[in-house]
Amino acid sequence: MEAIFELLGYQYKASLNWDIYIPLLKGYNKGKNIFIKKILFIKKNGLIINGLPYIKRGIIKAKILKHIRDKKQIFLKSKKRKGFKLKKGHRRYLTKIKILYIEF
Repeated sequence: MEAIFELLGYQYKASLNWDIYIPLLKGYNKGKNIFIKKILFIKKNGLIINGLPYIKRGIIKAKILKHIRDKKQIFLKSKKRKGFKLKKGHRRYLTKIKILYIEF
């Protein structure tokens, strides 16, 4: 069973027992279960269910495994012949979730 769901403005593809990294969920602790109701698409044994825009009775249950920081993203700026060079970077905060079940 596969599903495509929307969370925090992004769309994700999921299947049972998958680990997915999503942007940080503030206020949720490790080990807590979350329920996702904005399901766009479900595929189960060849049966395809498409929501307009969401599936009404669909729900995905996921468990928060941990909060982490992503790898450092480095970007460089420079201007030719000016001697200007700038190196900056940042790390995103992420939440790792595990998909427990998908139903509709």
